[in-house]
Amino acid sequence: MKFIAYFILLMSLTFPVVKAEANSAFDKLLDQYHQQIGFSGSVLVMKNGKPLLAKAVGYADDTVPEPVTLQTRFNIGSIQKNLTAVLVLQAHDKGLFNLDDTLNKFSLGFTDPQTQNITIKHLLEHRSGFGDLFTAEYRKNPSKYKTINEKLEVLRDHSLLFTPGSNRRYSNYGYIVLGAILEKTTGQNYWKLLEEDIFQPSRNVLTREQISHTQKTLAEPYHLSYDGIRLPVAPNLREHKSPDGGGQMSVFELYAFYHHLFIDKELLSPSSLKTFRALQKDQQQWLAFGGGAGVSTAVELDFVNDTWVIVLANTDRLVAERLSSRLRSLVATGEYADVKVSPQLFTYRFYKQKNEETFVSEFEAAYEKAGYRSFMGKVVTDLARELIADEKGHEAIPLLHFLTTRYPSVPDVHDGLAFGYWSIGKTEKAKEVFSKALSLQKDYQSQFSTDNYQTSIGPEVSSPPSNSTKQ
Repeated sequence: MKFIAYFILLMSLTFPVVKAEANSAFDKLLDQYHQQIGFSGSVLVMKNGKPLLAKAVGYADDTVPEPVTLQTRFNIGSIQKNLTAVLVLQAHDKGLFNLDDTLNKFSLGFTDPQTQNITIKHLLEHRSGFGDLFTAEYRKNPSKYKTINEKLEVLRDHSLLFTPGSNRRYSNYGYIVLGAILEKTTGQNYWKLLEEDIFQPSRNVLTREQISHTQKTLAEPYHLSYDGIRLPVAPNLREHKSPDGGGQMSVFELYAFYHHLFIDKELLSPSSLKTFRALQKDQQQWLAFGGGAGVSTAVELDFVNDTWVIVLANTDRLVAERLSSRLRSLVATGEYADVKVSPQLFTYRFYKQKNEETFVSEFEAAYEKAGYRSFMGKVVTDLARELIADEKGHEAIPLLHFLTTRYPSVPDVHDGLAFGYWSIGKTEKAKEVFSKALSLQKDYQSQFSTDNYQTSIGPEVSSPPSNSTKQ
């Protein structure tokens, strides 16, 4: 009977019936994102268990060119954390460990004594106290960290940011630790575990043809530059997949995972599914997003209105997240917010039209008036870092100076300005500016300089992962 149910579901996915009016509105929205934002990817919208939209646009590889299809696999970014969390809870269901077990049980070699008080539940909930993966050393060449153990080394000897359980701070690194625990307790490779315990059972929703196609095409990542140009992501900036992000799935495979988890309820015990759902406060929906260099993914599952939206893209700037919210609005109200360029592109255009004094005095009001909701400080920071990576440090410094005047009590902005000066060879000025960060936090460590700007030669400049590869 279960096979018949899966077959019926599959037939509805393969042959969607939609109203002409709705289809026209969907097509218009996707065309806007493709033409104005450079979106390329695949989209699946489900309502009451039936597809309203299943469509792919753009290219998986511009050089061939190879079109995106619904079977194309994409880097799913931080949505990978959902898969890791399910694996962890499956191991718990098998009795391999308790969620209150602490890291001292697993002997992973951390040097800060406080790490021994971190529980598996702390890691799942981002309450471990671990910092994030993106240290100055890691940013230089993310591609060299290929395995879980190599990524584990990044913060193995670092102090925690806070006492475990006392605060919450998003940490990709914490999910890498979970991956290491899974491998140690199961005796299996993380990716083999994922294939056997999640992918294989979930793929029962898909046809043999869909499965075979998904194994052939992987979308290449493209970065949308600050001036709106679609550029291939440099090899040294491509992170290797790990438990915190970067697995590769098609839009159908991702749908099958969430269907098997939330609808079939076959992947976890009832108590573990309840624990998984509690990772998000709003029990009426499930949201998951991923971003990085050439990566943008979004899952919005509205359980109350039974509307599921999945968007996978091989372009960045959170394009999938912004598109998914508009698709969800279109289903609910028949309307959606105006399509706008990325906040970084808006910022760069505004910046180029103004002198520094005018930018400092007028930008914040202009940004708010334009209706952007992304945190302004991060938008300006990301733009400045991209300019530095593009050897335009002189253009970046006014932006970084703006941040120090807008957020003077935040050490990170002074570190950013120091990095700007460092990138153009003004090392003494960089040290002077960085001293402000140290005056605000005496043990502060630079995000960009491994020795806090003490050497006389500037660092190798590299672009950080856009949006953070795993958000």
